[in-house]
Amino acid sequence: MPPSPEHYVTRILDVVRRRADAPVLRWRDQDVSGTSLAASVHATAAALRDLGLRPDDTVGILIGGNRPATLTTRYAAHLLGASVVHVSGVTPGTSGPGLSLDAQARMLREANASVLVTDEEHAERAAGLRDVLPGLRLLTAPEGSEPAAGSPAAAAAPRRPRTANVTYTSGSTGRPKGVCMPFEGWNATVLWAASAVPSGAAITFLAVSPLSHSVGLVVDIMIAAGGTVLLRDGFDAGTVLRDIARHRVTGTMIGVPNLYALLDHPDLPHTDLASLRQLLYVGCPASPARLARALPFLGHALTQNYGTTEAGRITVLSPADHRRPDLLDTVGRPSPDVAVRICDPDSGRVLGPDELGEVCVRSTNMMTGYLDDPDLTARVLRDGWLRTGDLGRLDAEGYLRLSGRIGDVIKAGDVKVYPAEVEHVLAGHPDVVDACVYAYRDDNGLEQVHAAVVPRPGGAYDADALRRHVAAAMTAKHAPVVFVRCDRLPVAASGKVDRRQVRRLGLLHPRSGSEHPS
Repeated sequence: MPPSPEHYVTRILDVVRRRADAPVLRWRDQDVSGTSLAASVHATAAALRDLGLRPDDTVGILIGGNRPATLTTRYAAHLLGASVVHVSGVTPGTSGPGLSLDAQARMLREANASVLVTDEEHAERAAGLRDVLPGLRLLTAPEGSEPAAGSPAAAAAPRRPRTANVTYTSGSTGRPKGVCMPFEGWNATVLWAASAVPSGAAITFLAVSPLSHSVGLVVDIMIAAGGTVLLRDGFDAGTVLRDIARHRVTGTMIGVPNLYALLDHPDLPHTDLASLRQLLYVGCPASPARLARALPFLGHALTQNYGTTEAGRITVLSPADHRRPDLLDTVGRPSPDVAVRICDPDSGRVLGPDELGEVCVRSTNMMTGYLDDPDLTARVLRDGWLRTGDLGRLDAEGYLRLSGRIGDVIKAGDVKVYPAEVEHVLAGHPDVVDACVYAYRDDNGLEQVHAAVVPRPGGAYDADALRRHVAAAMTAKHAPVVFVRCDRLPVAASGKVDRRQVRRLGLLHPRSGSEHPS
């Protein structure tokens, strides 16, 4: 996808001005009109400029929930040629109090943030951050739909930062690391995707995951295409179903565990879903058996996106693909602007169809590197290709099947067990809602297959029956030795199950059939 001379924020401002008094955002029963949104962006830009913000500076954002100010702050910063870094949380779902002051200060320091935009809820924490970062300037974002305080913004040519966002992710190490996403890739994606939407199409997009993550890009596309965005501060299956019917929602984006929650909700069969054209589910592959059961209700809208924080969107499984049973265990084919190849993790040799190896990606949306970590950047970015750390295979038609993370492979005796494959089998059992498989090292230093499962309410949960189910579908070595029973699995902001938390849960409850109402 080639760079565009147009600035995506300019496109958004032009679109919302034409919409004037029509609602562009809906948040907590407040409507934000096109005129109000444009005024807020310009006023925030003026306030940032008054604080001395310059091109290629960085603006920190510490705003709770999916407030409109999260968007207007980013738009204002990008208009001025500055990058943004969100410090309210990192992609494994840690937010607010979950991030210590020291962690947030380190993120701001590493990103070289000169201004921190916050809200009243986080004012005390913002003051504490200024105490440890004396040069940090603070700006309080407005509540609701009121424009930010600041002198009127003089007309000025929009600037283009090198980096759009620094997104912190814990990855596999547990220590948040900054992923630098290029502005040109973000900009081109918004403009290209918005232009591809048919003129005059009715759009109401429901955003339930954090705007600091990948849904922020989708929201930009929807607004640039002339749509309305309904902002919610989190996911609740019943609320989502009511929102779809009441607001005639045309699209939304949720994690796979949230998709399962929708499928299990008693209101699903009775909800009017006729307006829904696209239900994007992300984060991890879904169980083919669960997808098959979803088809009668959501098949017309189901769209899977596989991607990573570092690479952006990689593959798409379209609604038409979902109608082919043999494709339900795939994550689709590469997006038009993405090249994918499978390589041997050790030698880097490119592998052929149906050979298992590491998924490597090349696209305009992939990161430029990790902030202040050239060694890790050099290991992940090689010869223009990004090593995802995911294991997968491409078939002859170009569809990608994933088998989990390289570091998650369990060596059960002489058998390599890929957790994602066992999870698919467990989630296909009629008495299981969801499952997460992980390695447990016993007293002899040998790895065992353990699993955390969420039983179906009212179902006949039986650990021995689940072992027999896995052994029959795979082999006895794949069957978990221990099951930990949970009310729900911890879910990251990226839509993925938080495996570190699951492993900690397993260490606290190591016995077969043990329960932990998480």
